[in-house]
Amino acid sequence: MQSRGKRLVSAALQNLKLRSDIDEQIPSTSGLQNWSPQILVSESDFDSDDSVADKDYEPPKNHKTYIIAAQCSKQSVVKNLNMRGHNENYERREANILLDDSGSESDVIPCSQPCLEKTIPESSDESTKDELTKKGTVRKRKRYDVSLKERKKIKREEKIYTKYFVKPGCQENICKKKCSTKFSEDYRKIINRNFWKMSWSEQKHFFLANTIQQKPARPKKKSHDNEHGKHYDRTKTVSYFLCDENGEKVTVCKMFFLTTLGYKKSNCKAVRNIIDTYYKTQYAEPIADGRGHNPNPSQIDSTKVKEHIMSFRPVVSHYRRVHAPNRKYLPSDINIRMMYDNYCEKEPEINVSYGFYRNVVNDLKISFTKLGHEECELCEKFSIHNPNVEIRHRNCEECQEYEDHHTRYISARKKYEEDVESQTKQKITDTIIFAVDLEKVIMLPRMEEFKTVMFCPRLIVFNQSFVPVGDKRLHGVGKTLGVLWHEAIAGRKKEDIISCFQAFFFENRDCKNVILWLDNCAAQNKNWCLFSYLVYLVNSKDVNIESIVLRYLEVGHTFMAADEFHHRVEQSLKKNKRVYDFEDFCKAVADTGSNTVVKKMTVQDFHDFEDCSSSYKLQHSVPRAYLRNMSEITFRRGSNSMFYKNSHDTEEQIELDFLRIKNLKIGIPLPKQKLSPRGITSERKSAILSKLGPLMPDNRRGFWETLPVNDSSADLTEIYED
Repeated sequence: MQSRGKRLVSAALQNLKLRSDIDEQIPSTSGLQNWSPQILVSESDFDSDDSVADKDYEPPKNHKTYIIAAQCSKQSVVKNLNMRGHNENYERREANILLDDSGSESDVIPCSQPCLEKTIPESSDESTKDELTKKGTVRKRKRYDVSLKERKKIKREEKIYTKYFVKPGCQENICKKKCSTKFSEDYRKIINRNFWKMSWSEQKHFFLANTIQQKPARPKKKSHDNEHGKHYDRTKTVSYFLCDENGEKVTVCKMFFLTTLGYKKSNCKAVRNIIDTYYKTQYAEPIADGRGHNPNPSQIDSTKVKEHIMSFRPVVSHYRRVHAPNRKYLPSDINIRMMYDNYCEKEPEINVSYGFYRNVVNDLKISFTKLGHEECELCEKFSIHNPNVEIRHRNCEECQEYEDHHTRYISARKKYEEDVESQTKQKITDTIIFAVDLEKVIMLPRMEEFKTVMFCPRLIVFNQSFVPVGDKRLHGVGKTLGVLWHEAIAGRKKEDIISCFQAFFFENRDCKNVILWLDNCAAQNKNWCLFSYLVYLVNSKDVNIESIVLRYLEVGHTFMAADEFHHRVEQSLKKNKRVYDFEDFCKAVADTGSNTVVKKMTVQDFHDFEDCSSSYKLQHSVPRAYLRNMSEITFRRGSNSMFYKNSHDTEEQIELDFLRIKNLKIGIPLPKQKLSPRGITSERKSAILSKLGPLMPDNRRGFWETLPVNDSSADLTEIYED
């Protein structure tokens, strides 16, 4: 009779939902909590339906219980409330209470939990409500005033308060431990709230601290009978505890323990999983987090993607190695879209998205940064540390470091602009001012139309540029000098870069004063070997130079006239489309402008320079001389010392005697001329001839066939020679 009554009550409620006056029967959300079930269902409703199936049917006296159960079911009430906009957490919680504890009412006592009144506010901007997409349809995406992190936090709290709230516990007249008399409902809510604020690991330790697993006093073994088969009796028992308001452990029943923490009264799986794992071992062991140890089955293996990316042979950094030592670069004739399309052709069975491919490129620290668009790592770190750049934190090392860095690059940039203006207006007639830099990765041959070129180990070429600052249209500012060579002749060691400086000074040997603007690359532009050579040069008879001044820009803010020239070189290479050999490259550099002079370096133009600095003098110098702090260095004829400044804002120079006593007596030795080229491995040479030779004209293959070979030479795409 009871189940039949429930079925008939459900049919009555479905009929009531079709009535036209349902909106008048169901109040608003604010009054829903005081809604009485008698308004919806009356005894006449049961009489009309039950008389059809059973004329002798009499409605039960406690039919209100069935009505409440029917109206609070998850399939009816919650669904209807969602359709009508009344999906409040309070009604969901009441429905869960009745569904979870739908058994007999004689063994439980009622319990109420205040609902979490938290909602995620949508954006109040009226303009976003009727915003249209590109297709002209109304945008369905919601706009929120709070961040995604805050919305996730709110949803998690709502889930806890709607699912793991304090449920009805044991009844006093039935429970032997009298749990409900020892803990008030308010204190149970405090225990529940504190429990769900714990982390996953802390909850594990809470279970272990408040439970004891023991063998029963009279354990029973496994029994067997013919009617029921095997029957396993209990071989262990668990005792549960909770701390009262005085901090003392009080024994409670299993039902009271679980319902206080928000679990169902029969759901002890969470506790059992912990204590069964813990008591399996003889000795106590720390509980480790078991999540995340199994591999993700849906995760894509990136091994093939990495192999494909590295097949393009990214090379180590040139001029950015100081502040980006682990980053590699690809030639300018390659882009990531071209790489991804080639991967899709080669590996059609391993389908990956463009975003995944790009993320792997970023993980490998391969850069596609263009000239003149580099970003400063120190500034980026500070913007993450302190988004409000205008405000500095007191006694903060990061803020103080950025403040010093900011002051240095502002003063360096100001000084650079002053030199540009003075050279443009020709305020100093006996002084030339140049910007010096080594161009980024360039590889030969360049034939973008053929994909074979991208995967072949090509030849690296170098362009050490000396570009006059100021307006290039004016006469007297000097001509741009491009010192060019390739890795089969020499590498990029500091001795090779100093050889380029020597070629520049010999081209301008009649000038009296030379000012050079450089970046802070220690291996190329700021080392004691270069300083030793400049002391030798300014005092030699090979040139008429009276003084040489080296000025350094701040790390991360080194954009200067040389970068603009490198951009013109790149445009010239793209204009020529196909650059087959070194002669074609030199012609492309010369075509950048009428004031461009190209110096093609030979083996005899490179020398081995000696570092004549005294480590003892440097360590005992007062003040202590550090290369990283030097912003300007001056070398004067008639002096074996260097004069440096640690800031562009100061006028006072510090004299530093850094040469060894032996060299002060006998002088700095002449640099030794190199006699043999560096060469490349025979494997690389044969690969270029076999793969790329058929794609070149006959008059271009001669350069590649005569390349010097040396199997012991290091691969410059993998290492950086100092």
